[in-house]
Amino acid sequence: MSIIQAHTSIPSRGLALAIHQVSHAFELEGSELPVLEHVSLRVAPGEFVALLGPSGCGKSTLLRLVAGLEPPERGQIEEDGHNIGGPDPARVVVFQDPTLYPWRTVWQNVALGLQTRGKLDREGKARVHDMLARVGLDAFAQAYPRQLSGGMAQRAALARALVNDPRLLILDEPLGKLDSLTRIRMQGELVDLWRERGFSTLMVTHDVEEAILMANRVVVFSPRPARIMEIIDIELPYPRQRNDPQLVELRTHILAQLGAAEAAVALNA
Repeated sequence: MSIIQAHTSIPSRGLALAIHQVSHAFELEGSELPVLEHVSLRVAPGEFVALLGPSGCGKSTLLRLVAGLEPPERGQIEEDGHNIGGPDPARVVVFQDPTLYPWRTVWQNVALGLQTRGKLDREGKARVHDMLARVGLDAFAQAYPRQLSGGMAQRAALARALVNDPRLLILDEPLGKLDSLTRIRMQGELVDLWRERGFSTLMVTHDVEEAILMANRVVVFSPRPARIMEIIDIELPYPRQRNDPQLVELRTHILAQLGAAEAAVALNA
């Protein structure tokens, strides 16, 4: 689908990611359940790519493979030309459910990565304070996870990831638990941080509008096993407006693609 070209200026210190013919399956009750089928995708340094597709199609599984949490059954995933063999601090993951340590305060949770790497000096502490302010949690720095709402805990998890200055940020429905107004604000903050710092971003979302507002490429997957149906370049300037006619047209197009794919699966079931 063609759209008007309008180039954006993005620093390129992020990782280059290359996914080559990746297929993957799970063992379920003694049989193999395919979840990814011949997926190939390249993410340029500093690019923001959003993955869209039906629930359960395999998008989150692809993120786990990219994060190095498990190897693909077939195919290869490379960063900067080298095979991904396991987790790495350069690749930071934010899952749909925040995983905060309950015995640590919000500040201590966000500072954990810097502390572990011996970087919690004056500059590191300043980065923690700045990141908490950017996600709207500076007033809750000394609170414990049990004292936070689900959305606040998710923002703390985002802050913990971003304060470590990743080269690849891997996001699995990171804003799904936020209320509407906070979600809109955090979409803007994430885009601003990405543009300022130039890390590569790979994000799974079920919100078509969110994908086209934030990403400069959108990958549309089929129902399980996930195959790439379409890759759409969105070379429009930021910040983007929800009522932009081109984005409205693009949203309609993607929803039609997803709806037609799911209808075809239901017809053949």
